[in-house]
Amino acid sequence: MNEILRNDLKKVPVLLMGFLLLSFGMILTMKSGLGMSSWGVLHQGVSLVSGLTFGTVTLVLGLIILVLSVIFLKSKVGIGTIVNVLLIGVLLDVFKYLITYEPEFYVYQGIMFTIGLLIMTLGRSIYISTKLGPGPRDGIFVGLSRITQIDVKYIKPTVEFSVLLIGFLLGQSMGVNLVGLGTVIAVIFSGYLVQFYFKKLGFNPKIENQRNFKEYLN
Repeated sequence: MNEILRNDLKKVPVLLMGFLLLSFGMILTMKSGLGMSSWGVLHQGVSLVSGLTFGTVTLVLGLIILVLSVIFLKSKVGIGTIVNVLLIGVLLDVFKYLITYEPEFYVYQGIMFTIGLLIMTLGRSIYISTKLGPGPRDGIFVGLSRITQIDVKYIKPTVEFSVLLIGFLLGQSMGVNLVGLGTVIAVIFSGYLVQFYFKKLGFNPKIENQRNFKEYLN
């Protein structure tokens, strides 16, 4: 077995932990009632229009975005990329089913949303820092940060605002408002949180190369 592949397989448990935290955090923000993350808004908007489940939309859009990222941003496809596409949608549907609590009071909504945002961004940072390949959505801001040398805390909000706008318009077309106070907070602060976690994990997206499947063939 290729030595690089052997070492990378040892990171898979950490990768999976990151995906679990990311998915769990996303559903907590959704169930809080204060609004989802920008990608959550887009997925829910497409779900409303298409009739597909939230998880299925996440998977399908992930595949589309992955292809576009590889073509235009030269994003690398690694173990993490493929597992992200195949697993995140399933985890989201599972957590959406398991988490039934939906707070009615603003204080509890705020607490639930804050915990969800912190967990979601931590999970995202953990799995990206394994360098096993970013997921399709995260590959966008990681790729743009690498190409432009602009900090993630600036790139990520720009990408998320664009995604948010599309999701908002889709929701409005179905007579549903998918954007709340929490959505705005997530757009503003998620980039800073990811940047913070990256520093704690010793990861720099500007210089760190993500693993590519081609490296396992050498």
